[in-house]
Amino acid sequence: MTATIRVARKKADSYQHGDLREALIQAGLKLLSSGDPAALTLRAAAQLAGVSHAAPYRHFRDKQALVAAIAERGFRQLAAAMREELERCSSRRVRDRLVALGVGYVRFATSHPASLRVIFGGVLGTDQVPAELTAAGDEAYQILRQEIAAGIGNGELRAGEPDQLALASWSLVHGLSTLIINGAIPAPAGAAAERDLVRGMVGLLGVGLYA
Repeated sequence: MTATIRVARKKADSYQHGDLREALIQAGLKLLSSGDPAALTLRAAAQLAGVSHAAPYRHFRDKQALVAAIAERGFRQLAAAMREELERCSSRRVRDRLVALGVGYVRFATSHPASLRVIFGGVLGTDQVPAELTAAGDEAYQILRQEIAAGIGNGELRAGEPDQLALASWSLVHGLSTLIINGAIPAPAGAAAERDLVRGMVGLLGVGLYA
């Protein structure tokens, strides 16, 4: 289920917004949820938050700074969703733990499609990426890489370069997530169906396509 994006507006009888930075991040997500990157401007975000056009500049120097903050938030939420599913997994088998990570990824993507598009949809430029955003992206990636490296180390996964195997795993669940949120394939009907779908995809990745 897609999470509702709520933008807190400044109260008419209040001199300042209670949490303007957070309101602008939510406003940016709401504007980008249309799928049109051009819809996001600091002026439009300020209007949604109910503040003056100059107010956003107290927190963000320009549109790209706001987009970077949205992307950082998205990566943190993605990492949290993956960790949450991993903590629910009682198995120590790497294949089961990879399924858990995949479920966490798909669940985040289908609940926060606008965030996923900001993270990976080319909205954010590649110039001068803030260190905080880089760290947030690395955090999410390292959760997967550590499980892959552990599986290679104990023989559950074939020998290989951890980053290459992590990329293959990431690409699989990202592609599945994108197909779901774009409506190309039906969304799983419930948590059990979601887990079964991811388990099937991860299993196929494990055995390969060749007979």
